[in-house]
Amino acid sequence: MPQQAEAPPGRASDGPEPWHVLRFRGELDCARAGGLRRAIDEKLALSDRPRLAIDLGDVSFCDSYGLSVLVYAAKKVRERDGTLLLSSVSRQVRMLIERCGLQRLLTLP
Repeated sequence: MPQQAEAPPGRASDGPEPWHVLRFRGELDCARAGGLRRAIDEKLALSDRPRLAIDLGDVSFCDSYGLSVLVYAAKKVRERDGTLLLSSVSRQVRMLIERCGLQRLLTLP
């Protein structure tokens, strides 16, 4: 289940909007992707120009459902001229993003 966390280091005062941070642990798969999507929607509703960080450092597995939620987040944030930061991306998630050619849409740290 997504958890709130503190703003990414060095990012807390970048601009007028606060950073909204979600930390996800475990498997980001078809059974759990909906929970992350709901948490993303809740955070996006908090500001007109969202700044959202998703910590994926403790994600052990990500399937196409999980990846689709990350793509959803990127598109929704960009529609509102916001910023999406994927932080502490696990090796498995990084490899999936790169293999799918999504590193332009989902900027990796």
